[in-house]
Order: sequence, then structure tokens, then C-alpha cells
Amino acid sequence: MTSKFLRTLAVLLIAAMMLSATAFAAPMTYNQLTVPAAYTTGAYGVNEVPEGKSPTTGLDWEGEYRPVLVQISNSDGARPHWNMSEADIVYESLLWGPGHTRYSCLFNDNHPEFVGAVRSARLHHCQLRQEWDCPFVFYGGQDLSGTSIYDFFKDNNVPTSMRFDGIKGNYGVLSRTKDRISPHNAVVNLKKLVEEKWPTNDDGTPYEPVSHAFKFSDTDYTRGYDSAVKMAFSYADDYKPSYVYDVDAGVYNRYYNGQQMFDGYTNKPIVASNVIVQYCETYFYGGISSRPVVELTGSGVCDVFIGGEHIRGSWSRKAVGDRTIFMDLNGEEVTFKPGKTFVQIIASSDTFTYTEGTGKEHEVDVGYEVKAVDYGEVDASELDNMASGEK
Repeated sequence: MTSKFLRTLAVLLIAAMMLSATAFAAPMTYNQLTVPAAYTTGAYGVNEVPEGKSPTTGLDWEGEYRPVLVQISNSDGARPHWNMSEADIVYESLLWGPGHTRYSCLFNDNHPEFVGAVRSARLHHCQLRQEWDCPFVFYGGQDLSGTSIYDFFKDNNVPTSMRFDGIKGNYGVLSRTKDRISPHNAVVNLKKLVEEKWPTNDDGTPYEPVSHAFKFSDTDYTRGYDSAVKMAFSYADDYKPSYVYDVDAGVYNRYYNGQQMFDGYTNKPIVASNVIVQYCETYFYGGISSRPVVELTGSGVCDVFIGGEHIRGSWSRKAVGDRTIFMDLNGEEVTFKPGKTFVQIIASSDTFTYTEGTGKEHEVDVGYEVKAVDYGEVDASELDNMASGEK
């Protein structure tokens, strides 16, 4: 069960979050917990990226900053995923009812010619696109009033040049492979997208995305409060990611449903230098299990795993166009280890486990009482309807 220490700290955090924005004019500290400062203080600002380093991985890298976010299916028929090992940051979040998930993969350091399987988007996936201010590759999406991605694009002035929507056309970069059956066979050529289809400004110059780089350090990355050699999550019966720390390599090997993950195109193992657990308020619009709403703005609790250690903290994102700040319990922005990052977005009422090096296992929750997510009346035929709408 969650330790009393973590629960107490989280209670303090959520109490502070209920204060007004004015109250956040400066950091407010209660015991060991520092409440996130308001953006108006300029406390965090933009992270400077050292020359020769990647803004998305912190690794040695040369090139123009060209992030692209791609929606990747996590259905059984789409596994193993093509070129996920080349993504810099991977988000896993709810897609449907009782635990089916989808990936949103950010590519900048490398732009493979074969990435997939590309699938549809939901509102919170569009919010991730806003954070990275980049081209978005997806294959259709929900278009129902209240959860329409197309209404979101309109309301947030997302230009069509940023939207590579397979339902609308192939743009010369989307295609289907014969290796798998539809809808699990859509792929995108990111190399061609970046070189030939990159959005331009009105004067014809290449669009420059806003920098929302993480903080990275080879040696001074944030240290944890206890060890963590394994983490395990359970979204649903067939959606169970886990991570096992490789001490020699200094990374977490990623597993799914008990099997180590390998790239379906390169056969590389899927690894992460950093794993973030982001608790978000979650509900289903109108009680319909195919219409998830995940709150990615505001503030919340997070757990971060770096270098075989566990850090509890908080996250803050004032507006949809801002970057998400991940902080430790002292209110300091987390410094990540160079490499790839996975973000497990889970409902505030969900739990997960991590295991210390001693073998002691912890079941962790958000740390305060949260109403369980109401999936409404679950109709499995919705999955078939979703698939048919993406062909």
C-alpha cells in the first residue's frame, strides 16, 4: 500500500493546488513539499540547449530542430511497433474504456522512413501536439461534439499544414503496407515529411517550433529517494507495460504483458533512460467509453524513475501551449538523464507498483482520495466501429 509519508505529502500538494492562481505568485512550501510556482513568476522559463546536444534526448546531436508527433496503435494487431525504438519521447495514454491505450511518439533526433502503425487521435493527443508545437501525424479521430479533435484544431488555430491526417489524404508521406491487415498497416515516411513537407511561414521560411526542451545532464540528473529496479502498470488485461532496470546499460528495458519489447522494424530493444508517471484527472464524456477526456493542463502528482531510483514530485502546465514542468518534492525542475523518455499517463484513481533493489514492492497511488473513473456502459462493438472509421 502507499506509504503514509507519500500520502501525507500528496495531500499537502493537492490542498495547495486548490489555491487560486494569485496565491501561486511565489512558491509556497509546506514541510518538504514545495508547491509549483505560477508561470507569472518566470521561475522555470525555457531550458537552454547546449550546442551539440538534442533538446529532446540530451544526447550528442547535430541538426535542425524538427519534432514530429505520431499517433501509433497499441492494438495487438499492431505489435511489434515499427521504429518506436527511434522515438525520443513516447507517451502511453487511455484510448477506450477499461484500459485500451495508444502511443503518441515524438521524433526529432531521427526521422525514419517507415513508422507505424499510424492510428487516430483523441483530444488529449492533440494537447500533446500543442505542447511540442509540431507537425502531427494521425489517421482520423473523434469528430463528435464535445470531444471533436477537429473542433480543437479550429479553436486552437492549428493550421492544416501541421496536420497530416490520413483520413484527409496521404500528403505524399502516408501509405499502407501489405505486411499487416487494415487498420494496423498505415505507415508514415518521416524523412520525407521533414525534408519535403515541413510547414512554412507566410514568407516561405521553414516554421521553427517553440523550444520545450527538457533539462538533461550526464552526471547531475535528479537523484531519487529510494531505489526502483522494476515498475509495473495495468491499464487492462492486454495492456500491461512494465520496466526492468539494466544496471550495466543504465536504462530501463520495456516489457509488455510480460514479454520484452523489441522494435518490429529494427529489432532493437525498446528502452528508456527516464520513465515518468503522470497522474491526470480522467473521465469519459457523457459516460461513453470511447470518448476519453484526460486533463493535461493544470497541476498534479508525478513519479519519476531515473538511473534505477524513484522520485516523487508534481507536474504543472498552465495552458495548452505551455510546456509541462516535472518537479521534485523541493519544487526543483527534474533534470533527466540523456536518452529516451517514456511517459505513462494514468488516471488519478489508478495505481502502479515499483520494486526496490532489495525486492520490497510498493503499490503507489496518487496519495489522496479520488473518485474512480466511470467508464459508463462499456460496449465492445465500439472498438469495431472505431477501426472501421479509420480505414
